[in-house]
Amino acid sequence: MVAGLQPPPPVPHRSRAERRAAAQRAECAATAALNILGQKWVLRIVRELGTRTQRFCELQDALGGANSATLSQRLKLLEDEGLIDRNLVSETPPWVEYSLTDKGSDLRRAITGIDRWADRWASQQ
Repeated sequence: MVAGLQPPPPVPHRSRAERRAAAQRAECAATAALNILGQKWVLRIVRELGTRTQRFCELQDALGGANSATLSQRLKLLEDEGLIDRNLVSETPPWVEYSLTDKGSDLRRAITGIDRWADRWASQQ
């Protein structure tokens, strides 16, 4: 053995049931994320808020006229998931701004990678 190099520590043996449980937990996390990301407008909202902080109407216009009720529901979902921040600027008239959190910015980077993948392979169909 080369001086100073130690063999890696042995990997603890896991039973088949433990390996299956770990795989199921990982699948559940991915499935939960995809259930959120697969909802209409969610990916586009994250993309748009990645460019700058926006008010509700600005965001609605940037999305091409998303239904107000649907957009409101999606923004609430993303806020509950910790992906966006909702900042009340003024109560009269009501003025709210939305921006990405660090978690949301991290998601936006992942979406950018997916967009690049889709652009690359969509042209080959």
